[in-house]
Amino acid sequence: MYKSVLIVAAIASASAFVPAPRPAVSRTAVFAEDVDYEAQFTKMQKEAEERLDDKVEELMKNIETVGQN
Repeated sequence: MYKSVLIVAAIASASAFVPAPRPAVSRTAVFAEDVDYEAQFTKMQKEAEERLDDKVEELMKNIETVGQN
């Protein structure tokens, strides 16, 4: 009886160091949106071209006065 108690105690203490099994299936779900990158790219390109046109217009107005000091 004493030996069986020691064996059970040894197994119980050893089981404390065994890593817990990981679930085979993840419980989290990832929901991805179907993003229309082409539309976003077109919008950004249009905005960039408008800013560039504004900057070119500003520089063209100042081209006559540059270097006349």
